[in-house]
Amino acid sequence: MIICVCKAVSERQIRSAVKGGATSLRELSRDLGVGTCCGTCVPEAKAALAASLELREDTAAPALFSGNGAEFAA
Repeated sequence: MIICVCKAVSERQIRSAVKGGATSLRELSRDLGVGTCCGTCVPEAKAALAASLELREDTAAPALFSGNGAEFAA
């Protein structure tokens, strides 16, 4: 889905930017141009950013713990 019509930025591009380390609307604006023209996309871009950050956190959590207890071994 296109989030920013002015710069032709899709939700997929925002997810990719978040995977690449973007964590704020300012970074998305700098990297993708989101919200730099008319600004109509800003609310939707914020929502896509939040969803992408949440998804990134959900998928990162299993990698933090292997589940074998080795993290707590003395």
